Amino acid sequence: MSRRTAKVSADFHVRFDNAYYSVDKAYLHKSVLIAASATTVNIYSMKGELIVSWRRASRKGEWLTDPAHLPESYKQMSEWNATYFTRKAMTVGPNTVKVIEHILRSREHEVQTYRLCIGILNYTKKYSKLALEDCCKLAIDTNHISYSFIKNSIAAVAEEIGSAGFNTKLNEERNKGAFVMSPHAGDIDRLLSKSSKLAGEVRDEEA
Repeated sequence: MSRRTAKVSADFHVRFDNAYYSVDKAYLHKSVLIAASATTVNIYSMKGELIVSWRRASRKGEWLTDPAHLPESYKQMSEWNATYFTRKAMTVGPNTVKVIEHILRSREHEVQTYRLCIGILNYTKKYSKLALEDCCKLAIDTNHISYSFIKNSIAAVAEEIGSAGFNTKLNEERNKGAFVMSPHAGDIDRLLSKSSKLAGEVRDEEA
């Protein structure tokens, strides 16, 4: 039996062993105790009361969500919601908005996509908004709109752009703008050619 503590995140789930388990809305942002066996994941309050018992996830990245755990107004209660991520994407560019909107629709429960959205948008911490926007355009043009594709291709896209592809002091002012349009939009064929092998290897399945 393995045990650990975790905090219920803004998506009403806790992460354990690379899988996600929903917890009742009453425990949003609270710490909980996870006790797991080979087949079961039990989640307790810090007072030792059993909150929920789940079967243990059978694959990496699996989401186990009970709709009853989500409040009717969860989109308003959580700081993470579709409007929040769409507005964040709008500061990058229209292709990034399309990718985020697609991701938001990609799971049975929208809340299950929030970590993917934040993962994509957080690439602007290392790479420039220009690089993320070009990468999202590439994802759309190759019909590989997924977190996995962005993760596996953004480094190559940034390298292709050059110094402007990275989030450096030189690009700080550019990254403050909204809807940064890529000056390389006309060179998408070059990016497609360079990334065609990569695109063929990347699966749409999210890690």
